[in-house]
Amino acid sequence: MSDFFVSFLNPLAPFFMRKFDIGVKEIALLITSISFFSSIFQIVFGMIASRLESLKRGLFVSMLLTVGSMALVGFSRNIVVLLLLFLMAYFGNSAFHPIGAVMARGSSPYSLSIFVAAGTLGTALGPVFVTQFVSHYDFEKLWIVAIVILATFLLLYVREPDKLNASKIKDHTKFRDNLRGLRRIIVLWFVVTVRTLVITLSNTYGPIIASKRGLPLTFGGLLLTLGVGLGVATTMVGTWMSQRFGNHVTNLVSFAGMAIGVLILAQPVSAFLLVVGYLLVNGCGYLTMSTNVAHAQQLMPENAALASSTVMGFAWACGVALRYLLILPFGENIVAQLIVLFVISIAMVPISMLKIERSRAALNGREGY
Repeated sequence: MSDFFVSFLNPLAPFFMRKFDIGVKEIALLITSISFFSSIFQIVFGMIASRLESLKRGLFVSMLLTVGSMALVGFSRNIVVLLLLFLMAYFGNSAFHPIGAVMARGSSPYSLSIFVAAGTLGTALGPVFVTQFVSHYDFEKLWIVAIVILATFLLLYVREPDKLNASKIKDHTKFRDNLRGLRRIIVLWFVVTVRTLVITLSNTYGPIIASKRGLPLTFGGLLLTLGVGLGVATTMVGTWMSQRFGNHVTNLVSFAGMAIGVLILAQPVSAFLLVVGYLLVNGCGYLTMSTNVAHAQQLMPENAALASSTVMGFAWACGVALRYLLILPFGENIVAQLIVLFVISIAMVPISMLKIERSRAALNGREGY
């Protein structure tokens, strides 16, 4: 439900361009800024999560911020208000992820994968839902959707029993020791940073490319839904691959597939091939969406929340920040930016072969924590 709401921004880019009379460069910078400033704080939220009296109450506050902000976003009368409301919603979502990642850990290797797959499912359903909604109803009526989601969340929240992972978790690790621990996951941070750059910039331009080719707003939403929807399945496949072949091999396959996908998107292809390109970018990108987080938790067992926030939110923020380096010099030239993404993805294939130290614990399991 949390990721469902924050997936509204990309597919509505063409709608906002018309509503507020802005260009490709402006909307790309707006989306990039919202993603960057909310994600950069996830490492702070990770530190806070490790000291919360109750992770479950932290979950409640983060969801309330996201849903409450999205209930008001339909009433935005200018681009500044829109920016602030989406930023608040993204902050709530950013705080949610390190809390959820710790609560989701279990004895099964697939516990964390199921958590990530659920978020991916929400991300997949959001674009097709919101583009259909805006095409048939007033944008202002999004508050009705927020009320329904809030009621559903409260029902689940009340019924969810307090478990070990949601109870008081005290972190006695010193700040200096936490920083030293981060050195163990620096390669994972870099890999996730670059993966984020490729996925998010491709997803930002997907609906815009479709719109420029005369396709309806709903096609752009469907495009994102199909790509991210495939990621629900490939997240689980990635867990199996990491167990069988190692996380470095899974990252190699991920970047190779994304390279082919962005190369297809850079060409003046048909609507069918446009879908194929997005399936490759998102399907291959999501292969390592949970495995890199689980691997980081394994390498930093003394502070799993900080490890999770570093390779989820902080790496995501760094990847989003890199988008400025492409958007600012290339401006409206989407094809040039996609070609650069292709070159970067190819370069990451040999880098992915760098093996990162593994402990005896199961990659996604709770053993060894």
